[in-house]
Amino acid sequence: MIHKQPRKLASALTTSMLILLACSLLLTACGGEGKSASSGGDGPTKISIQTLNYATDMVNNSSPIWTELEKRTNTELDITWLTPTTIEDKVNVMLASGDMPDVVFVESLNNAQLQKMIKQGVFWDVTPFIKDYPNLTDGDKASMWDETKIEGQNYVIPRYYPSFGGGAFAMLRKDWLDALNLEVPTSLDSLFDVLKAFKENDPNGNGQADEIPYAASPSSMGFVYNIFNETQGNWKLKDGKLVPIITEDASRDALLWIKKAYDAGLFPKDFAILKFSQILDAFRSGKVGGTGLSMNHVWVTGKLLRDIDPKADLYPLPYLENPNGYKYTPSGASYYGVYLIPKKVPEDKVKKILELFDYGNSPEGNILTYYGLKDIHYKEENGKIVPTEQAKQDLTGDGNMSSLFHLISDDMAIGAVGMPDDLYERNVQIVNERKKHVVPEPERGLYSEAYNRYFPEIKKKVDDMRTKVIIGKETIEEYDKFIETIKKDKDLIKVIDEMNQAYQATQAK
Repeated sequence: MIHKQPRKLASALTTSMLILLACSLLLTACGGEGKSASSGGDGPTKISIQTLNYATDMVNNSSPIWTELEKRTNTELDITWLTPTTIEDKVNVMLASGDMPDVVFVESLNNAQLQKMIKQGVFWDVTPFIKDYPNLTDGDKASMWDETKIEGQNYVIPRYYPSFGGGAFAMLRKDWLDALNLEVPTSLDSLFDVLKAFKENDPNGNGQADEIPYAASPSSMGFVYNIFNETQGNWKLKDGKLVPIITEDASRDALLWIKKAYDAGLFPKDFAILKFSQILDAFRSGKVGGTGLSMNHVWVTGKLLRDIDPKADLYPLPYLENPNGYKYTPSGASYYGVYLIPKKVPEDKVKKILELFDYGNSPEGNILTYYGLKDIHYKEENGKIVPTEQAKQDLTGDGNMSSLFHLISDDMAIGAVGMPDDLYERNVQIVNERKKHVVPEPERGLYSEAYNRYFPEIKKKVDDMRTKVIIGKETIEEYDKFIETIKKDKDLIKVIDEMNQAYQATQAK
């Protein structure tokens, strides 16, 4: 997953959040439903939590935001931060040993050991409780509870993430488009033409043919297969049944489009072996016309480009049409990662944990954990929240305390600290356009043991063959023979059967 970066709230979103915050505080004062998790006269509840933290420098319990959260929620928090590189191994070891904190974070429910433990009753079913914690389920957060149900019940507390604006999708140098009097491409065909113009017509104006039209690797071009198949993920619905897109004719067409672009010199020469970090480095060099990034990179990467070229302007494409005129844009689940509470935790503590998460997902708690303390870590100026120098010292923003409860805003995906208002407002318009094009992802929420066991290796074989075709080491005829063999693979057949059983089970409810 692409590393999410800090961002700011623009005026419209900030104003609405501040209004909600005022209402929340008013309700709290009047004893209404905006209750703080600190209700109750007992001493602080000790709660141990483990969660993912993307920050480079991680805070400890001396953080003023950490201590303020404890004060407001009447808790004593023992938080263990996991890094992106260690989380999978550490979670697997923890699940296998059964030595778990009060609150366990996992990135994905697609884990055989976890699914087994849930069915064995190792974790609390919080379905009967969540109705008492409205901040967990209101507004944009309602759908994430449906998406994370297991056999109709809620065993997890999902962590919010906006559905639109994240994920790798084509982002182009708008200043290069303007320099060549080109329109923003809206289809794969027009994207090809634009990238070809980037290669041939000197958009950076230095008189040299040094431009790389599009920095990419085989894996970063995965959206092309989705565009041709008119679906997201690895599966599509066909006559009411799930089929893997790796064996579809539409994927062959996508492969040929990518090969055509490679043969035309639209990708770097080392396309086949580039890593994401190398793609980013190339893009930041100022000699690349586009790449696949989430929308917040308009400024996360864009500000670095402006140090090289003050005119640099990154533009995320709202959508791309396939040859059938189908408009594709990426979207995802309305959450990223989930929390579980082991059954060893007593029921009264479960409710206290839910109070903590209810507060963290309230407007007041959301602002505290993301922005910090008013007049210390941020100020309000013209309806906006503006971070102070102290905010930098105390490591507010994305990561750290906001890792516990994500900011309830599209800004998780489309904003960034310091982003100019004009770029932010344009991002809002683009994400609103993306929201008009909801592309299905029929596999979302499905679990199959055979899929976990066999599909990654099968897909890797297909990906390797695709790369060989793209760079000319294999012919498309050899690819066709290979796909026919894959279709008969007994492990893939088992995966397809299990995935369809899981899909039909969800449709029956």
